[in-house]
Amino acid sequence: MELPITGQRVSVAASEYMVEVTTADGFELQIEGDMEIESNRGDRWAVVLADGGGSQSDLEPVLRGAITSAVVNSSGTLTIDLDSGNRLVVPPDEEYEAWTLVGPNGYRVVCMPNGELAIWTAD
Repeated sequence: MELPITGQRVSVAASEYMVEVTTADGFELQIEGDMEIESNRGDRWAVVLADGGGSQSDLEPVLRGAITSAVVNSSGTLTIDLDSGNRLVVPPDEEYEAWTLVGPNGYRVVCMPNGELAIWTAD
């Protein structure tokens, strides 16, 4: 499933247990699960929020720019590619909601436990 955020520029805010990626067109991606970042050089690192791995100073430089692709596969894994060449991957969580995308006019997609998606389309 393709998400309607391709082409939008993003900004990042991080708190103790959540990362928020906000787009210029009013979408907000709230990540509360573990994630992986792949750099444009092929480096990969895991970001475990429960261990304090989601600091703003670490995430902001690698999650900036415009989204070139935003897709969710059948298992609920969210993959976002940025024009910098970096990639954000958020797999589903077994017990909790891993991520939520909220947008204008009531649009909402929630990755429920084990990857099932709950979807509300815009009015």
